Amino acid sequence: MADEDNKRKKKRKSGKKKSSSRRSNTEEESAGLVMTGDGEAEYVPDGDGGALVVVDQEPFNGEDMSPAPVPEPEAMAAEVGGDEEEGQQNGFTEDGLAVAMAVDAGAEDDYVYAAIEYDPDAKPPLHRNRRFRVYTCLAIVLVVAAVAVTVIYVTKGAKGVDEQFTDINVNTLPTFEPTPSPLSDREQSGIIEQIEAGVLQRGAVFANMTVDDPRKMALEWILHYDQLQLNSDDVNLYQRYILALLAFSLDSLAWYYCGNHRMVNANETVDFVQEDCDVLSSTGLLESHKVWLSSAEECDWYGVKCSANDGVLRGLELMGNDLIGEIPPEISQLRFLQYIAFNGNCLYGTLPPEMGSMPNLLSLELQGNGMSGAIPEELNNADKLQLLNGALQYQYPYQCAASDGRIVNTIFSKGNPENGYNWGFMGDTVGDNVNKWKSMKGLHLFDNSITGTLSPALGDLKYLVFLRVHNNAIQGLIPNEIVKLDKLRELYLYQNGIFGDFPPDIGLMEDLQDLRVHENEMWGYLPDTFWKLTKMKKLWLQDTLECEQDEADEWKCMRSRDKGFQGSISPEIGNWKKLSQLLLNNNPFTGVLPAELGLCKELSRLHVHQTFITGVVPPEICLLRDEELFDHTGQVGVFYADCRPNNMTEDPFISCDCCSDCCDHTHGVCVSDD
Repeated sequence: MADEDNKRKKKRKSGKKKSSSRRSNTEEESAGLVMTGDGEAEYVPDGDGGALVVVDQEPFNGEDMSPAPVPEPEAMAAEVGGDEEEGQQNGFTEDGLAVAMAVDAGAEDDYVYAAIEYDPDAKPPLHRNRRFRVYTCLAIVLVVAAVAVTVIYVTKGAKGVDEQFTDINVNTLPTFEPTPSPLSDREQSGIIEQIEAGVLQRGAVFANMTVDDPRKMALEWILHYDQLQLNSDDVNLYQRYILALLAFSLDSLAWYYCGNHRMVNANETVDFVQEDCDVLSSTGLLESHKVWLSSAEECDWYGVKCSANDGVLRGLELMGNDLIGEIPPEISQLRFLQYIAFNGNCLYGTLPPEMGSMPNLLSLELQGNGMSGAIPEELNNADKLQLLNGALQYQYPYQCAASDGRIVNTIFSKGNPENGYNWGFMGDTVGDNVNKWKSMKGLHLFDNSITGTLSPALGDLKYLVFLRVHNNAIQGLIPNEIVKLDKLRELYLYQNGIFGDFPPDIGLMEDLQDLRVHENEMWGYLPDTFWKLTKMKKLWLQDTLECEQDEADEWKCMRSRDKGFQGSISPEIGNWKKLSQLLLNNNPFTGVLPAELGLCKELSRLHVHQTFITGVVPPEICLLRDEELFDHTGQVGVFYADCRPNNMTEDPFISCDCCSDCCDHTHGVCVSDD
């Protein structure tokens, strides 16, 4: 340290002496200018206390610039020359000009920054080198270009351009939470916020979803893999997202038609590349369609029906296509959807109550699946609904193979035998709120576990044509208000717990063509107005049940020929010209078969066995065996009567020369006579 300090002191002293010796008595030199050969050196104090050297020379033809050498202090003193003249005081003449002064070698002057000795071998600062500046600018341009190309590539990759989705198998879970990846431009474009605000239901947000949530998977497809790359303000963003959600929710890879977008080869599996599919039409010809989740417009996907003028989704027809899973509540946000046909698939779970808010829904067909739970009351708010078919959910066996190898069977809850049997739709669906369906024409809810009673509100459904609620657990009487349904053609109430007789004014239902109430606990006489139903084609009153509670308070029911409908068949039945099926067996009917029944030329099935009808079958009826009352299908049993000896030894209840099958009234044994 002492040596360094001594060196600094020596440098300060040397600098001071050199600075003083360079002062001249000329005006130029007093301003700090020194002429040296062909150039001029100027010393200008800089802001840091040092001195800059500027040299004016001829061009150097590309060689590094070097300032002109500075004369040694002794030479400069010789040029000034002369002794000190009298009259000079303090280094200035009388004219105020500065002159050179002798320097005391022992004087200890302060450090003078402007007098630092110049090193003639030193090169100029690097930033003043012209070649360096040119090369530096060139390098900066290249770096900027490389960065720009990288940004463009990453952005295009984020948009899904020419990018393929591949399966990634994750075998282990990370120990810690991964660091969130940076958001892409697509993720910051407002699409996520739009879908969360306009589509997602029940307060769901994407941030809380797992990666295998169908809603999250549909979002990822919209953002990164959909080649259409919709923006947040595209009018079809919602419907395209919801259709993608249906594809992921209902396992489109397992669909029978047009759901497999995946291409599998020896080395890899690539998603979202299949575009076209062929479907065998009802005419036996192949029809071309677009695969779901392909790059085509969603209106061109198989089973998607849009209006031609505006591309708005109006219908979904995916019946018999092996759809597997639960219907997501977000389907309710297809505000202009008019009909849904998902029948004949492997759907399970409950019906989303949000579907009651679909303002334009006209038809909902879900029959032949494995759905369960109560039909939500909110569905009654879909007041434009004209067709509701939720039949065949209970004990309906159908199997689908899922894309992950599972076998889904609709007879079990959620398709899994471990969950036990599926009981189908439940609840009081035909209760007092049923009249909200003021446009209803077809209500099909058979083969379920619906409870409650038939509400008098059913009579308010003035457009109702089909009411099929058989094979449920409905109890009680047929309400009198049902006779107001003058457009009703089909009334299926069989295999329930309905008891009592028919409303006395049933004859007002003048369009009734098909009435089936068998296997209930109904009884009583047929009202006189009953025979006014002249459009009747099929009347099924057979197999009335007699039910009793056992010691364990369980109901036990059995067929009984002693309980049920009674009375005789009116000759007015001859006015039922379209009658094709008359099934009256296992009821205590009495009287004889009227000859007017022979006027029913379309009669093809007549069952009057296990009744108390007696007498001789009129020849007019036997002549029907030459019309339609014969076996069309290779099966016997078109005309049953108690024409076998009763109790094997007594006279038969009825004499018949044309019956296909004769039965023993007491033992119930029937033998074909054809």
